[in-house]
Formats: sequence, C-alpha cells, structure tokens
Amino acid sequence: MRVHRTAPLRAFAALANSLSRDRRLSWGAVGVLAYLLCLPNGCWITERIIAERRREGCMSVVASLRELEERRYLRRVVRRDPVTRQYSTVCEVFERPYECGSPTGELQKVRPVAA
Repeated sequence: MRVHRTAPLRAFAALANSLSRDRRLSWGAVGVLAYLLCLPNGCWITERIIAERRREGCMSVVASLRELEERRYLRRVVRRDPVTRQYSTVCEVFERPYECGSPTGELQKVRPVAA
C-alpha cells in the first residue's frame, strides 16, 4: 500500500501511532478518541453532538465512550459545586491509558448511590 500525505499548513493535530495500533480498541472507539483529542482544551461537547457530527448513532458513540473509559483513555470526574451544590461531570481524555490514581485537579469525587 502507498500512503500519500500532504504537509499541513495550519489547523492540524498530531496523534501518537500507538493510539491507532491499540488492538484492544474498536475502530469506532479509535475514531471517537481521535476526534476528542483534536478538540481544544476545555471544550463543551456531548454524546449527541458527537453523533450529529458524523453518521454514527448516539448509542454507538455512547458505546465507544464506554469502551474508552474501560480501557482508561477517558475518565469521568463528577464534581459538586460548593456554592450552587449542583453536580457536573467533566471528562478527561488521554492519548495513552492513564495510570490508576486520583484525577488531577479533582475537587470532590462522588459515587452514585445504589437505589
């Protein structure tokens, strides 16, 4: 196979080859991860927005995000605002699987209560 590449002039992202070569990830998960890594830091996005940007269904995107979370490429951090007392979820995305440990900058981790 011959690969033809062009030199990007601006607005490009460099991704590690290890990301696309991780055989534990499905093609869908690799695509979603590559898309998330191309977004600017602090970007606000939802599963529905990701699904609307491509031809994937929302459930397919949710499954890919769950797969990334299981393989430790994505971490969801639930925080509670001390003033408004409202909960929010912040996702952290990594180029390589993160090491076990507490998330950086985490204010308060909240575990869901079993009903």
